[in-house]
This record gives sequence, C-alpha cells and structure tokens, in this order.
Amino acid sequence: MRWELCSRTHGRLARIVAALGFGHVDPARIFCVRGYGSTSEAWARIWGLPALWQQVLGIGPAYVVEIIEPEFGRLPEAEQDRILIHELLHIPRTFSGAIRPHRTPTFQITRRSVERYYQRYLTAVAGPADGSVAPEERAARTERAVDAHTAGSPVPAAAHRRRSPRGRRERALR
Repeated sequence: MRWELCSRTHGRLARIVAALGFGHVDPARIFCVRGYGSTSEAWARIWGLPALWQQVLGIGPAYVVEIIEPEFGRLPEAEQDRILIHELLHIPRTFSGAIRPHRTPTFQITRRSVERYYQRYLTAVAGPADGSVAPEERAARTERAVDAHTAGSPVPAAAHRRRSPRGRRERALR
C-alpha cells in the first residue's frame, strides 16, 4: 500500500461541505489521500483520529478521506461526488474525531439519504433562483449539474463498496 496527498479531492470535498452548509465540518482538519494497492472492496473510506490519540499527541480532531485507486477514478464524477458525500456523512456533528456509523436511532446513511444530499448539492451548485445569478449562467450551471447527475453509472448511487463478479460468485457459494 502507498498513499499520496490529493489536493484536488480535498478541493472537491471543501466545495461539497460549503454547498451543503455542513458548518460542523472543518475542511482544514480533513486530509484527502489517494491509496494505491488496496485489496479492499471499498471505493473510499474515512478514518478518524480517536480522542486518546488527540490527547497523547496534543492535536485536535482530524479525519482522513482515503480514495481507493484506480477504482474510484473509473467512476463518473457524479458518482464520485455521491461517495464523497457519503464519507462526509460519517463525520458527527461534534467533529470529535469519531466516526458516525451507518445506522443510529436518529440518523441513517443510506442510498436514499445520500441521494437527498446530492440533490441539495446540485441545487446549491446551480445557484439561487432569485435573480442574483444571470439566467444564462444559472442555465449553464444547472445543465452542468444535471449532466454530472445523469452521467449514468452502472453502480448503485452512493454505494461505497465496489462490486466484483468474483465477489458475487463467492457470496453465492456461501
């Protein structure tokens, strides 16, 4: 395994945070890396810095979003955005370094919830409808957002596990 910092993914992540109004997320304390050589079935994953490590090292909460290459890079941009949103949803409102699980009594990270956030993101990217953005620019933004959304992906929306034919066969044999 090897990793490298990825400023491009960090920029995308920061834009998503701003567009969705995730005020509890501090992009300066999120680090993005591209991982190569992983045998994981994930396209991306998020790592938190537990409170014990924060205290021992004398640093604040931090997160690492790891993009698994080359799988993540093969996905359409819209699907990549959904995956980044999915990973951001694992950050609790306390921004404590902990990781929010997929299901809690009050919140669930599902394909449906990620899709709702993704639609909010597309609306935010397209801009307000109050006339503060020129109609031509708004139309162009909307078209770009819709194009990204409808780029079509053979994979389920916001799934963070890649599907492999071998994996399906192995599961069928169990």
